[in-house]
Amino acid sequence: MEPDPEQSSTLFLNGTRFLHRKDYPSALRCFQDELDQMGQGGFSEHRVNLLVHIGNIFAQMNECVRAQAAYQEVLLLQRENPDYRAIGLTLVNLGNLSREAGEPSRAKAFYLEAKDFLEKEKSTDALAVLYSNFGLLAQDEGQLDEGIDWLKKAIELHKTTGYEEGLASVWGQLGRLYTEQGNDSDAEICFNYATTHFGSLGDPYGEAEALRGLARIYERRKDPELVLRCMNRILSVHRRYGLKCPESDQLWLKRTNEIRPL
Repeated sequence: MEPDPEQSSTLFLNGTRFLHRKDYPSALRCFQDELDQMGQGGFSEHRVNLLVHIGNIFAQMNECVRAQAAYQEVLLLQRENPDYRAIGLTLVNLGNLSREAGEPSRAKAFYLEAKDFLEKEKSTDALAVLYSNFGLLAQDEGQLDEGIDWLKKAIELHKTTGYEEGLASVWGQLGRLYTEQGNDSDAEICFNYATTHFGSLGDPYGEAEALRGLARIYERRKDPELVLRCMNRILSVHRRYGLKCPESDQLWLKRTNEIRPL
């Protein structure tokens, strides 16, 4: 539902650039200004797209009430021109808000309703997003085997569409579930895949987080050399993108150096 970039306004294009850089306040300002310039009106794909972006940003900023309001407005607009994929993804977003608010039953209800819409539409990419969130919900409820099954289904769907961002994210999620399960060998494979995908995407935050997952595995394995290699790669990622390395990573690197055998 993305508009043609050649037809997009400067505000919208700037908003998407800020969003890619994870500068959420600036992106939000651009999208809201664009929405204000549109004025009052009925359904349009661009209005819906703006509201989805605004809802997603509020969710990232933990402004759950405002995120929910944006998503509910999307659903109201979709009554005029139903788009099962858009409705399904909006229900997934509402489910995510409920899950993060500690309301698993409400989240599951949103996800199940979304599943109905997305299966009607046969929207492979959107179903993959839904399945990954079913996996996270199962993890929250301590159903690790069920969560792993959902995430594996999400990965298979993302493979069919070649959606690398989805693959990167879900490989990382699957690595965390395997880690929680105590299955470090499979977790290591997942984090390596996630690192590769995030690196290919140019996402330093995702790449660094996947490397931290690997470092934790090697730390439990009592292999300080491999921990050190991961931490140095994290430092390299931050330098490459001109980002400040978190103090926690610097302390971890220092601690690893201190325990490394001579």
